Amino acid sequence: MEGAVNGLKFQHLIAALGELTMPQRQRVASALSGRGDVAEVASLIEARFSEGAQCPHCLSLNVGTWGRASGLRRYRCRDCRQTFNALTGTPFARLRKRGAWKTYAQALSESVSVRKAAAQTGISVPTAFRWRHRFLTRPKDAKAAVISGIAEADETFFLKSFKGARNLGRAPRKRGGTASKPGVSNEQVPVLILRDRSGATTDAVLENLKAATIHGVLKPVVAKDTMLVSDGADAYASFAAEAGIGHVGLVTSRGERRRGVFHIQNVNAYHSRLKSWMRRFNGVATKYLASYLGWRRLFEREGDGMNAQRCLLAALA
Repeated sequence: MEGAVNGLKFQHLIAALGELTMPQRQRVASALSGRGDVAEVASLIEARFSEGAQCPHCLSLNVGTWGRASGLRRYRCRDCRQTFNALTGTPFARLRKRGAWKTYAQALSESVSVRKAAAQTGISVPTAFRWRHRFLTRPKDAKAAVISGIAEADETFFLKSFKGARNLGRAPRKRGGTASKPGVSNEQVPVLILRDRSGATTDAVLENLKAATIHGVLKPVVAKDTMLVSDGADAYASFAAEAGIGHVGLVTSRGERRRGVFHIQNVNAYHSRLKSWMRRFNGVATKYLASYLGWRRLFEREGDGMNAQRCLLAALA
């Protein structure tokens, strides 16, 4: 009975194809063959690279075209004489199944699990895992270069995880799990988030909460005209004094949440969105935490415009 129903649906589908225009038929044929996505991905790659073709070997801009190979235009550097294409030296170099990249980018834009991404893309789970971190290589490092104006800084904490490791060095726990004791401890990893009122954001996974570590994160990005707002930790006050910028330290342990227009609600709201989003992954291995921070920053930048194309372009940036 089920076979007869499916056969009838198929006959109706074939009949409906006769009503399609020629461009619509061509789109259907491309979708069935997988060539549509291959062509679109190749077009995105070429357009991105042609904006400023540069030799990945010697960084020279003195390059010229040199035929085509594997569906992509090749170039030759007139200085070092090396040939290359738009993917040479990128996380996508020698990555196969180009026709599946857009589908996988769509899975990333939907924040689905590795298994769901594999099922949607038609690849194995180990391949989907490797692809996730290939796609996140560039977003991981795409942080705000400058933080200015009123900037809020605060740490949030994630449970230290050895997910996927062969030797834990401790008893295993449930996925996600909780710390054995409340408060800050060596079971948790601190993440510093620095965010200004325009939405520019940078972050860092910290080895510790020492002043030198926090200064090392803040110094390269905090502009001279910044008013830094933080909790009452001494590390922020000492950095502001050293950098010659204004500082407001809120004593949150005494219930101080605001001082005039100064508060850290912006960065704390970011913490909340980040942690809520991270819960779907049931714990992230600490060694991959920076990649997930970059993934979240990508969502924050793109907002409602996040889609497969934007995700793929960010991965190719």
